[in-house]
Amino acid sequence: MTQRQPINHRITLHSGMKNSITLNVCEWQGSGPPVLLVHAAGFHARVWDKVIAQLGDRHVYAVDLRNHGLSDNSTPPYSFQLFGDDLIALIETLDLSDITACGHSMGGHVVLQAAVKLPSRFKHILLLDPVVFTPDSPDPLQTDPAKSPIASRRNDWTSADEMFARFSSRPPFSDWDPQVLRDYCEYGLLPKSDSELFELACPPVCEAAIYQSYGNGLLLEHLSSITATVKILRVKERTPDDAPFDFRPSATYKGLVDLIPKATETYLPNHTHFIPMEDPYLVARKIEELVV
Repeated sequence: MTQRQPINHRITLHSGMKNSITLNVCEWQGSGPPVLLVHAAGFHARVWDKVIAQLGDRHVYAVDLRNHGLSDNSTPPYSFQLFGDDLIALIETLDLSDITACGHSMGGHVVLQAAVKLPSRFKHILLLDPVVFTPDSPDPLQTDPAKSPIASRRNDWTSADEMFARFSSRPPFSDWDPQVLRDYCEYGLLPKSDSELFELACPPVCEAAIYQSYGNGLLLEHLSSITATVKILRVKERTPDDAPFDFRPSATYKGLVDLIPKATETYLPNHTHFIPMEDPYLVARKIEELVV
């Protein structure tokens, strides 16, 4: 069977002159209500390819958030609210309804923002270890993103093959499905100006700035307005032995499930925060269980 290929749409969102942005949206045309996939910080729409391959002929959209993939970049500061406003504007521009949404990590937070603002447009939501912190968590310290350890990650590559070869034997990438890692490398690099090299579509310093932008804001106070059926997959909890910049432990507030009216949770202690990269079959199965 030939794997379906997406159509790329360039969608310009107008949410005020300051926040206007053009996003890249991948659409896998098919039947039924739309499935909307939203990636984590530092990733892109095409990391969902293997999940989508398990969804038959369903109509699927996967978005490149601003500063990711093929979407346009904007200058800092960033905020989760900014990414959420983009998703809200995108849903309204495409006039999507009866949505089954799946958000991973920061993407889960962004999906929740959209579901709070546009509750009637969402039918089902799957949250893959969403970045939602405890109510008493302080906002991160605002320091120079260029000094963050994240900003020191390698940015320049000769090819996607080189990137794949380097990452495939290193955790957490070594635990990923090889095809998902291949897609991450293949679609996560862009040609570098005035050079034969390639660079990450989401540069490390940009990713570091995004990590400084998190915080729940007022999200927790408004989750009760969500009318969709919500399923949360939460992974192994962080322990004192985990390094500060080890992103494998869970980033999800354990009380989140109690704040959303029609939410249930499954605890997956044998999985890490990178659920869709490690087990795309599980994610596809959970989406199908919601849609049926």
